[in-house]
Amino acid sequence: RRRLSVRPCGRTCTSRAAMGGRPDESLDVLLDLAIRAVAFGSRISVAVQAKHRGAGAQAWSSAKGDASPVTVGDWAVQCLIVEFLSVATGVGSDLRLVGEEDADLLKDGSRDAELQEVVALLNEHFPFAEAARLDRQAGARGVPRGRFTEPDVIALLQRGSDAGGREGRFWVLDPIDGTKGFIRDAQYAIGLGLVERGSPVLGVIGSPNLPAPGGDVTRRAEGEGWVFAGLGDWAGAIELGDCLRRCGCDAASGAAAAWREAFGRLHVAPCAAAEAVMCESFELSHRDGDGIRPRSELLSAMADRRLDSMSKYGLVARGDAHIYLRGGSRPTKRPETLWDHCPGIPIVLAAGGRATDLQGRPLDFGTGRYLTENHGILATNGTLHAEILAEIARVSEMATSDGGAEDKKRRMA
Repeated sequence: RRRLSVRPCGRTCTSRAAMGGRPDESLDVLLDLAIRAVAFGSRISVAVQAKHRGAGAQAWSSAKGDASPVTVGDWAVQCLIVEFLSVATGVGSDLRLVGEEDADLLKDGSRDAELQEVVALLNEHFPFAEAARLDRQAGARGVPRGRFTEPDVIALLQRGSDAGGREGRFWVLDPIDGTKGFIRDAQYAIGLGLVERGSPVLGVIGSPNLPAPGGDVTRRAEGEGWVFAGLGDWAGAIELGDCLRRCGCDAASGAAAAWREAFGRLHVAPCAAAEAVMCESFELSHRDGDGIRPRSELLSAMADRRLDSMSKYGLVARGDAHIYLRGGSRPTKRPETLWDHCPGIPIVLAAGGRATDLQGRPLDFGTGRYLTENHGILATNGTLHAEILAEIARVSEMATSDGGAEDKKRRMA
């Protein structure tokens, strides 16, 4: 595989220690820690999926308040990454993190079996040795615990409740994005991003079931899987197995440069609109919320790849697809969450792509836990972005005009 090294970004942050890391911690250092955290999270997710493979969804998932599913994999991955980052960055319980999951379903005693399974998974798969080594280098307040307990799990899940906002630096985590795909043994992702003063500056995505470029994304790729990362003007990808092997190496001041050398450099693929491949969500409810694509001859003629999770950002960044369209442009559409998109945006941008909402506005990650100032998501290879936005605007305006005419006809009838 071709491996390229690029100039390190060398950017630093002077925000408080209680944010995403210590005041003197550079984004290069946090890139190293984020890659390791996502790799370890991917490893525990693979173990969960293998254990429950073949079981029905009801046997190992629960419904949250919004009817979306959650599994022991979601809880275990979030706990692992929260604990790993808390120790490795040296901020302990002061870690700022916007996480998708919480402890609500595990606190009432009705899911003791799931809670006990999360504890067992953490005690078997948490990288105790690696975290202890990083702990010494970071000067953390404590050392990793040798045994996780049920109260530990509850406490770690509750530490993902940060409100976000425009101040300082905080992490954003989706422990299992595409949980329905995870349950179906299809595509899913572990996504970790870093927001600084309202903008996503770093992103890492683990896609344990994703095939090599050009492969079939509709099924699990046995023994493959990829990790994508983006920071500044650099984006790269590495096979998950290779990434995990390299996680055994000591973290040091040059670790980010070593990762850049190991990762293959990512670049979006230029193409004409007629040749473009569009990524869409596997779940119908997450696709084109306004019905834009069926009304557009240009968009409806495009080939598509449908898969769960933010792995779609990885496909655009590595040139397997050219467009990712999600949600609707109307204000009535439920706002997108930070954790569904924060990890993928830096990767696509660093690979040469572009990302806005469906009205062409910049994505604002400083509005709390939801993108309340944006409607829908459009990520492209960059060269097609203006053309796709113009087509969306044209079709939306036509639909609004047609809708008004239909309303008038009904009133006159």
